Amino acid sequence: LLLVSSTHLYILRKLPEHKTMANLVCRRPLETITKITSKKNFPEIITFRYGTKQNEQEEKSKTKTKLPTEFDRVYLPDAGDATKNIKLLIIKALNMFDNLNETVST
Repeated sequence: LLLVSSTHLYILRKLPEHKTMANLVCRRPLETITKITSKKNFPEIITFRYGTKQNEQEEKSKTKTKLPTEFDRVYLPDAGDATKNIKLLIIKALNMFDNLNETVST
């Protein structure tokens, strides 16, 4: 199962003994997602790659490149619509994050 809030991506796994309960596998901030991909052979399997800013020197030079450090693979039956919606939420989260940084720095 995949749950997306305005700030985080949650990956859940159903419990076999309880149909209405699930375990939290991971919780990731939307700002850390660097890439969303799928394979041609299996378009239902989506890979989310996460990264953090490289180092302080690049932060000073104001490049916002991120190194992919971790990834999660999720099976989504309706992957096309789901990835479109997730990408829109990521853009909104990045805009909120940038607006917060601008107000703090000024």
